[in-house]
Amino acid sequence: MKIFTYITIAIFILLAVPTSFAQQKKSMAKSRHQTMFGRDLFTYRYYNYADSTDERLSRMDFHVGVVNDVLTFLKTDDGSYKARYEVLVIIYNDRDEPIIEKALSNRIVVHTYGETNVRINPEYHALSLSLPPGRYTGELQLNDLESGEGLTKDLELTFRDFQRDKVHLSDIMFIDKIDTTETGVHYIPNLTHVFDDVNSAFAAHIELYPPEKGNDVEAELGIYDKNGSKLYAVEKSYPSTLDIVSAVVPFRQHLTKPGEYYFVVSVKSGKQTAKIQRLFSVFWGNVPLAKTNLEIAIEQLALVAHKRDVEKMRTTNETEQNIIYNEFWRQRDPTPNTQRNELKEEFFHRVDFANRNFTEIVSGRSGWQTDRGKIYIVYGAPDNVDRRESEITSIPSAETWYYNRLNRKYIFADRNGEGIYRLVRVE
Repeated sequence: MKIFTYITIAIFILLAVPTSFAQQKKSMAKSRHQTMFGRDLFTYRYYNYADSTDERLSRMDFHVGVVNDVLTFLKTDDGSYKARYEVLVIIYNDRDEPIIEKALSNRIVVHTYGETNVRINPEYHALSLSLPPGRYTGELQLNDLESGEGLTKDLELTFRDFQRDKVHLSDIMFIDKIDTTETGVHYIPNLTHVFDDVNSAFAAHIELYPPEKGNDVEAELGIYDKNGSKLYAVEKSYPSTLDIVSAVVPFRQHLTKPGEYYFVVSVKSGKQTAKIQRLFSVFWGNVPLAKTNLEIAIEQLALVAHKRDVEKMRTTNETEQNIIYNEFWRQRDPTPNTQRNELKEEFFHRVDFANRNFTEIVSGRSGWQTDRGKIYIVYGAPDNVDRRESEITSIPSAETWYYNRLNRKYIFADRNGEGIYRLVRVE
């Protein structure tokens, strides 16, 4: 397998000096373990809809994103690089017997070695399966056809009943891109539920299913903040004569700052009601930095960069700060011939993840300022996490993060049960 050249395990090693990259061997060994941390190289979401051809069935659409860096590329005679892979979905019944499967294959050709390591602009694929309503288990596989290795994601699936005796809602799909072609409208989903590209469509899609015998459907589709305050909502009425209503709600102009939000859909038909909501995040990672944001960004960079680089930024004026800051990242761009800086994006994704998962409400510290946030930003996702529950409450009183590649573990303790974890030991 080829080597991870660009995004490293310990970012601080990489950022200390320009173009000094730690290396990690890439493996696609089959694994059923799913970590709660970090960005997955094989991302996926599945969405449940009513089957449009048979109302007795329920349809599940699987959307997957595959980045180049997870694949094995072979150099060809003409100097290009090619990779081949298969995406496979298998569904099992309650006796662990496979009852349906679907597969697709794809081939990628790039012209430079650097492109084989890219972790952005994934290839998107969709697979649809229809089954009677019920609970099933399954597997979603990414099989590398060049190396013979693969990744496996275990699935616990509920195919919901969309019988038209009452009003129903499909799952919510967040959308990054909307393509209109001769064959219809196609949605490129946001599989992470994190909007971090200003060029994104910033939209959500949902299907509504009016009852066959009932009143018209009154719907409200809106955006709420984490405190439950309504930021935006649109009200619409749909006749019960429709079988399926497809609704797309753009909300870019209604979000003015980073944070976590809920997309909420509530419908009513006579005395029948239905509601669904999904959490999503907004992270303006590639918006030009204002002075205040630049000062924060420099302090965040201090977690991983050499002290002399940070001090140089801190002790100069705003104009020079911007120049030095941008030059710092330019020198460390692993793919300088592309528009994106994967290392910079990985760093800010880690900062964003820390803010979304480790922010301490009681202490008022943002996630990147916390002990867990700092370790996550420097070393990335741990290989395993053990949690010890408090004997008095259900709040975890301790977490141990294992980094097998570093032969090290970090132990955090929440001694007061307030969600404030401090690093107490490194072994």
